[in-house]
Amino acid sequence: MLTPVGTKWLTENYSFDKIVLAGDIGGTNANIGLVGKSCKDFTIIMECVFNTPDIVEFPECLKAALNEAQKKIPDLAPDLCCISGAGPVKDNRCKLSNIQCEVNGQEIEKALGIKTLVINDFSAISYGLPLMDVNNPEQITVLRHLDGSVSAQRGHVMAVAGAGTGMGVGFLIAKDGKYTAYPSEGGHISFASFDEETRQFYEFMVSRVGELTEAELFVCGGGIVSLFDFFKEIKKVPLEGVLAQIDKLDDTEKPVAISRHADDNPVCGDIFRLFVKMYGRFAADVASLLIPTMGMYLGGGIVTKNEKYFIEDDLFMRYFENCYHPNIQKVLKRIPVYIIKDYSISLYGAANAGCCLMV
Repeated sequence: MLTPVGTKWLTENYSFDKIVLAGDIGGTNANIGLVGKSCKDFTIIMECVFNTPDIVEFPECLKAALNEAQKKIPDLAPDLCCISGAGPVKDNRCKLSNIQCEVNGQEIEKALGIKTLVINDFSAISYGLPLMDVNNPEQITVLRHLDGSVSAQRGHVMAVAGAGTGMGVGFLIAKDGKYTAYPSEGGHISFASFDEETRQFYEFMVSRVGELTEAELFVCGGGIVSLFDFFKEIKKVPLEGVLAQIDKLDDTEKPVAISRHADDNPVCGDIFRLFVKMYGRFAADVASLLIPTMGMYLGGGIVTKNEKYFIEDDLFMRYFENCYHPNIQKVLKRIPVYIIKDYSISLYGAANAGCCLMV
């Protein structure tokens, strides 16, 4: 039987108006949790983490999570289920973009006997955004604009761009106190180079994958691996010490190792600085398209674990605000920019989406 690689209980309160079995299925990890709802507040009761490549049938990991919950609280049962997956959704089914697998709501309902909704992973994060407190530093880091200001939230649109295994994009529109999130595959828009260094990297990637280079190839975990190869093959950095060790690792292990040594190895540091530059321009493209005056949010483990590189020397904001057109530059300067620090936003968001869309 499938077992979680980690389980944690986050509250001793098990009395709620409604309990949602919520899931976030990414290319690397699958997080499954029970989330309680009371009025407008959501509380994660417990959470299990699975290795996504270990999952053959997704109902099995949901059963395993429920089994873990019921070992402690035998009568703890969900009222509904909402699962988010990293890929496009059609007919309550999500074809995962970065692994050959599918999350099928009908199969889950049949296996568990619980009404189930399947949504895009960044739709879930979008539904989680209104639940975040931008004044709570445990949940959010506020990125100041280059003039030192913090833009006030206003209007109706929030957007999120999150680099992880891939690059996800989502947005949410508020109307009459209600929120509607919309799916997006914005990570697959074309990449545009913007200075000599990114032009060189772009040409390097073209030589590898052809002319149709997508932003996701540059700004995600795989993009960090490609940056390492770019520094090795084009910039001809000598592979000594730490770099030689990283070069021997599997590609799935390299991003974490590069991050770990970004402070003590100048090449690893340069890789992250170039990564942040490209992230800043990509986020500016998303912001220019959607004008998210309620907030442009940055999600995913890469930004959270490497926050200092986004903040130091205002690197991210320098490339986010940079625009040849003064009027568009003014628009970008009025958009509040936030880093999401709460890893549980996807579970909160899936629970919120289930309660909003399945009533």
